[in-house]
Amino acid sequence: MKTILRFLGLGLTALSLIFLTNCTPSSEIVNSTTTSDATTVATTSSDYAEQVQAGVKYFREQAQEQLPLVEKLLEALKSGNIEAAKTAYVNSRPLYEEIEILAKNFPQEDTDIDARPYAFDAGEKDKAFKGFHRIEALIYRDGDLKAAIPYTEELIASVKSLTKKLNDPSNFNAKDHFEGMIAIATEVPAKKISSEEETWSDQSILIFKHNWIGIYSQYEPFAKLVTEKDANLAQKVESAYRACLKTVEPLFTEGKVAAKPYSSLNIQQRNAIVKASYEFRDALIKARDTLGIPA
Repeated sequence: MKTILRFLGLGLTALSLIFLTNCTPSSEIVNSTTTSDATTVATTSSDYAEQVQAGVKYFREQAQEQLPLVEKLLEALKSGNIEAAKTAYVNSRPLYEEIEILAKNFPQEDTDIDARPYAFDAGEKDKAFKGFHRIEALIYRDGDLKAAIPYTEELIASVKSLTKKLNDPSNFNAKDHFEGMIAIATEVPAKKISSEEETWSDQSILIFKHNWIGIYSQYEPFAKLVTEKDANLAQKVESAYRACLKTVEPLFTEGKVAAKPYSSLNIQQRNAIVKASYEFRDALIKARDTLGIPA
């Protein structure tokens, strides 16, 4: 998918440059684009800096909790106990699926931690493919714990790098926050519902749940402002979020991180997830517009 989008992006960029070059001097193109982008970011960052940083603070805490979990995964792999490795893998997954909401703001770390084979030209054979999904296949499909060890060591380094990015306030702004929230709320029903997310562990339900939790964690600092402008809309966002969680609530057992296998869901259950996530997405779009944050 990333490859396809890259080629499309290059093609569209080339066409745009051809058109603009024939109409406007190149120096004006550069100056106009730079000024517009800078103005947008400055406005959204200034207006909602407090809310943005409240959301990022939550993700910093999640990243700090993520590190010991991937370190425990490494220990489990080295032990040679495959059941312990599976448990450690599942336990280490949820937190990044929340942090993923802001993946646009740390693209290299996101690729290294959570990219799937389709993101690379050579698919699973690509040397750049690593992170959770490489490890997942090695544990659940291949049963090769030894081969997963170096990838987990790299994963630990990537989580540490992610923490540094989250500690830099200049990396984040309200526009990107809402783009991330809306994008993941759309991705769950539009793409992840196909179960490409956790193909080998069959834990896609776990991913859906923590994507929604991550989205709400970034919306919550804005909730009071939305309420002040439109109390009914604020209630719709809240209700939509709760409805998402309700679709998967019966699929979890108290005290356990893992969910029931995604493959066990019937059509009605999958349809409920799709509808709920789209409704959450639509409510978030209205909240963004109400706050005057650029799309």
